[in-house]
Amino acid sequence: MRRLLLPLFLGAALPLLALAAPGVPADKDDPGIEELSQPAIDAVDTGLAFLATRQRPNGSLGADFEIAITSLAGLSFLADGSVPGRGKYGENVRKALDFILGQSQKSVRGEIRETDNHSRMHGHGYATLFLAEAYGMSGGVPGLDGKLLHRRLQLAVQVIREAQTKDGGWGYDFRHVEFDEASVTVCAVQALRAARDAGIAVPKKVIDDALEYVRRCAKNDGSFMYSLKAGIGRSSFALTAAAISVLVYGGDYSAPQIQPGLDYMASHRPGGVRNDSQHYFYESYYAALAMYYAGGTHWSSWYPVIRDELLARQDLRQGRDRGAWSGEYGQEYCTAFATLILQIPKRYLPIFQR
Repeated sequence: MRRLLLPLFLGAALPLLALAAPGVPADKDDPGIEELSQPAIDAVDTGLAFLATRQRPNGSLGADFEIAITSLAGLSFLADGSVPGRGKYGENVRKALDFILGQSQKSVRGEIRETDNHSRMHGHGYATLFLAEAYGMSGGVPGLDGKLLHRRLQLAVQVIREAQTKDGGWGYDFRHVEFDEASVTVCAVQALRAARDAGIAVPKKVIDDALEYVRRCAKNDGSFMYSLKAGIGRSSFALTAAAISVLVYGGDYSAPQIQPGLDYMASHRPGGVRNDSQHYFYESYYAALAMYYAGGTHWSSWYPVIRDELLARQDLRQGRDRGAWSGEYGQEYCTAFATLILQIPKRYLPIFQR
């Protein structure tokens, strides 16, 4: 059962979540942050330092898809135990949060989007997740406008609710449209569940309908397909990893699609051809989450391999790129996902708590 964090700013300020010291597992049933080997700790440190150097004065990161990439980087700073204004990367979290809140305030409805409309629902979903995690971790932080954060998070959740299609999924746009697809749906469900766990009201039916959409995307071989729409039934490891992660994260532990999905994923273990996948960092993140939520040998056999694979891919040469990972959508995107994966055993981030 995941630990649910209390909502903040509901009257008296609440203390910060107590964080376990590095190297000391919180309890015997969890993976334990001793799984963060010293090379992994060093990799995270250099990776986060790289992200910090790439953050602009306005708090944003990324050449394109600024909303999504800034939110992912903000999540990775949070995963290190920093909160807005506190911790080694507290200032970076604060700047990222200010940027996302500023983009939110440009819309009366609460849509979080770039002016060129690049990321749309994907970006909005990651931004909502970032707001929810920051909200859940930041009770009592001096100087943080908790009422503003609460209100913009509520609006962001409402935007997601209103964009849900009749089939239970989400598409690329904020409008209520007929097209929906699995990767956006996974992003939306993760954001909604995180917001609900942080104390924001989310109707159970919204999440139930979304999980049913994801279940319906399952194929007989255990993989999950891109969309329920006719002619778009292709599946992939990336979509399967995302789907399984959100089914278990959403509390759907007994879904008959989970074990076949895990079996399908096991046939695409790290260390193989996936290393050259077009969506390597995206799928590695969701695969790690899926195995973490599944627990047991799923996690214990998966994490060390993806950890070591990521360490081998990091740029450790001296220079401005030191600490970065490179690939699809730019270094900031890849580095944010890589450092998030490596920090799962810390369990500081609410979505990393089972």
